Order: sequence, then C-alpha cells, then structure tokens
Amino acid sequence: MKHWHLRSARSRLLIHSRRLVRGLSLLEALVAMAIAAMAFAALYKTVGQSSKNAMDTDDRVQAALVARSVLASATFAEDLLNQASGEAGVWQWGVQVSPTTVAIREEGAPDMPPLEAAMVVVQVARNGSSVLTWTSWKPYRRAP
Repeated sequence: MKHWHLRSARSRLLIHSRRLVRGLSLLEALVAMAIAAMAFAALYKTVGQSSKNAMDTDDRVQAALVARSVLASATFAEDLLNQASGEAGVWQWGVQVSPTTVAIREEGAPDMPPLEAAMVVVQVARNGSSVLTWTSWKPYRRAP
C-alpha cells in the first residue's frame, strides 16, 4: 500500500510540474518574443543609419570628384574666371576666385618675392543643397 501511495504522489507531482512547465513556457515565449522584438527594432535602426551613412559618403565622394574635375580643367586662375558655375549630371558647382599674395619661404635660402596667386573655392551642390566645399590655390598667368 505504501508503494501505491508513493506512486500516486509521484504522479501528482508529475502532473503538477507539467502544468507549471506549460505555464512557464508560455510566459517564457512571451518574454522571448518581447526581447526579440526589441532586438529587431534596434537592428533595423542600426541598418537604416548605416545605409544613410553609406549614401552620404558616396555623395561626398562624387562631389569631390566633380570639384577635382573643375579644378583640373584650369591650369591658371584666369581660366576659372571664364567658368564661374556649371553642372555635371545631377551636380551643380560654383567657383569663387580671390586674388591673394602668397609668401614663399625656404629654410636657409634668401627671401623670395611674394607670389601672386588666387585662392579658389569650389562649392558643389545637389538639388540645391551644398554637399562639399573645396579650397585650393591656382597661380596667375600674369599678376592681376
């Protein structure tokens, strides 16, 4: 009889533990889904920001190529005065040329006369929004 009583207690414990496991597994599933949802939301935001950063970097690279092309099209500052603005595909660019004097110093050498040059600022925009401003120097063919 004691043997039957022990078996009955085990059966009750097993049935009780199965009910407990079912309840906990549902609760665990809900918690796991909530955690997964938060993780996917954070991942979505990170991937979206990475895509935006990649596109912004690509725009800057293309704008830099346009600016370099504009600067390479002119050997002297006077050449840039004839082409103050323009378009290259979806890009718009503008050039500002400002005459200036550049002091030339070399260590151990006598002072040289200053060089007449132009500070050239190329601004590149896309859809009216500035993407890049590039500053460089160009010599004059003849001093202004």
